[in-house]
Parts: sequence; structure tokens; C-alpha cells
Amino acid sequence: MHALIAAAVSLVGLGLVFGFSPSTAGITLHLLTTSSRAARSITWMCAGLALGATIYLLLFRVVDPETLTALAKTDAQRLLVRRGVDLVAGVLLLLAALVLARSARRRRPRTHRPPRRETPARLVAIGTGEAMSSLSGMATMYITGRVITAATPVIALQVLEYAVFLAALTGPYLLAARAWQAFPRLARRITRLSDRLARADPRPWIAAGLAVAGLVFLALGLLGHHG
Repeated sequence: MHALIAAAVSLVGLGLVFGFSPSTAGITLHLLTTSSRAARSITWMCAGLALGATIYLLLFRVVDPETLTALAKTDAQRLLVRRGVDLVAGVLLLLAALVLARSARRRRPRTHRPPRRETPARLVAIGTGEAMSSLSGMATMYITGRVITAATPVIALQVLEYAVFLAALTGPYLLAARAWQAFPRLARRITRLSDRLARADPRPWIAAGLAVAGLVFLALGLLGHHG
């Protein structure tokens, strides 16, 4: 029993880590502020998140990624120690920042199209893509599988432990949808703020971020590979 409780606590943390990403939070906010049935839409997106996580979990039942991870890590290390890569990346990022800054000065940003109706299939696909779009998510699901199998060999209890993980994964977004309905005044304020941000031109900020990243890569290329 102690092992099951300890695993459940760990799975709550893993579910929260796996479920949160800026892009998923942004999609949730978009659905809350634009969808007439936000709670339903977010539920379908959460179903996609759970589907993506389950695909990873089942995949790691038959495939051990440790060898592939070691190979990828070796290749990444060989790539990152090359000064030329950092210098080229820095130059390209600075050029992209310059082009974006010039375009922001010359013309207005494109007008936003009206939001299209999100179907359940599309929302599930979005959630699945969000769940499976990062290497960190893959690593989290590998650890999740190891935690579940180490806690108990009983399949029914493993399913129960996985349900705890899924609850932590989807809970924050489902609670956000419920809070959105429970606090309409706050929801209206957030919607107005979101509308103002959507009408603003993000290109100057993106250009500044690209310029900073370019300078960082140049600094790494010039100073970061000594010794």
C-alpha cells in the first residue's frame, strides 16, 4: 500500500509536468475566450492529451528508448560543441530579427480571421499533437511507465495508478473551464485583455526575442567553446 501511495504522489507531479506547456495553456485560453462551448471544447482537447499520453505509455511497454536516447544525446553533444553551428545560428537569428523588424515598420499586421468552429475530432487531434510534440513529454511518459510498473504488478492497480496520472494531466484545464463559468466577471476581463493582445502587433517583440537569441548564440560561438 505504501508503494502505491508513493507512486500516486509521484504520478500527480508527473501528470502536472506532462500536461503543462505554454502552447497548451495558450490553446486553452483561446478556447475560453472564443468558443461558445468552451468547457466542451476543452474536454475534447483533454481527451486528446490523454490519448497522446496513452500512446506513449503503450509504446514504451514494447520499446526501450534508452539506447535511442543515448545515441541522440551523443549526436547532440557532437553538434553543440561545434563553434560554427552557434555562429551560423546567431547570424541567422539576427537576420530574421532584422527582417521581422523591417516588416513591422512597413505594414500593419494581418487582420485575424474569425475563429472557425472547432469539431471534436480536430480538438482531439490538437490535444494529441500537444501531448506528443516534445522530447521532454516523451521522457516524462517513459518515467511514468516505470513508476507504475515498479509500484505493482497487478494490471488493475496499474490502471488505477494511471488514472491518477490522467487526472493530474487534464485536471488544471478542466478546472479552468469550470472556473471560467463560475466567475463570469473575471472571464469578461480576461477576454477583453485577450482581445487587445490579439489585435496588437507581436512582430516587434518577436524580433527583439530573436535578436537576443542571436546575440546569445554568437556569444557561445565566440566565447563558449574554449578548453
